Amino acid sequence: MSVCLPARANPGSLPAQRVATRRGPTVRATRCSAASTSATSTSVEALSPEQLKRNILRLGALTDRGQLLFPQKAYAPLDMYNAKHKEEIVAAVEALAKTKEGKPLDPALLNGEWECVLATKQIFRSSPFFMAIQDAFGDATFGDSKSSEVFFRLHDLQVMSWGASTVGRVAQRINLENQTLESDFDTILFRSTVIPILGWFKLLPTFGGRVVSFAERVKLDPESGRIDLELMKTRVERKEGIPEPPLFLPWFLDRDYPVNAVWKLLPWNKGRAPTATTYVKYVDEDFRVMVDRDGQYFVYCKVA
Repeated sequence: MSVCLPARANPGSLPAQRVATRRGPTVRATRCSAASTSATSTSVEALSPEQLKRNILRLGALTDRGQLLFPQKAYAPLDMYNAKHKEEIVAAVEALAKTKEGKPLDPALLNGEWECVLATKQIFRSSPFFMAIQDAFGDATFGDSKSSEVFFRLHDLQVMSWGASTVGRVAQRINLENQTLESDFDTILFRSTVIPILGWFKLLPTFGGRVVSFAERVKLDPESGRIDLELMKTRVERKEGIPEPPLFLPWFLDRDYPVNAVWKLLPWNKGRAPTATTYVKYVDEDFRVMVDRDGQYFVYCKVA
């Protein structure tokens, strides 16, 4: 079976598999035959923008907002699961971006509230907090993997093992006039903890909340679609419908945590602020596609 996976994207240094475009790095399919790539491209390029958007939303539903994609070898033996859908997502997004090529990007379209409906990496990585971590690691490697990928894989092992954590709604609010971006995701811990086969009662209480990240100095380059931002603080809020943490943990809710100031104090950051860069791949009145420094896609729908 032919498998297509996106190449890593580094806007500063583009490998041979990638072609730079006006809207940031374009991820090309690799490890697949030319015939397969050509057939996929031909089929999606014949579709209208509305048809492409519906197809992307369909793929998001089929893959649980992309969370059933397992592209890394670390996920073996699931790394081949949904590989065909990953190829279809890449082809559809690139075809959609082509419909805007040569047209100026209207910054006003970015303003408003957006919900993330598809991500080709862990969906929580749409947060400026995790963007800043990714940018801080840069192109550093650990063994034969990027250090950032190792970090996020370890994060998965810590919070996702045994179904301990579930990510709910993921959203962003952008105001380019004020140069601000707020990002949040709902997290639910221990939604179902029983003894397999034998148990029918919960062992641990379910709780959680909404994790909010605040970024400022958000600047857009309309020509390249590049967005630069600086993470300022984070907050864990109460969320209606999600039980509060037990014992003393509610004390930590609804408090601002000065990530920016603490980040600069960490010796390995050498006084640098937590900054991040992402790219607008496509945007219209109700649909937005972003691509990060590693060529991974995040698709958003505007909230009316």
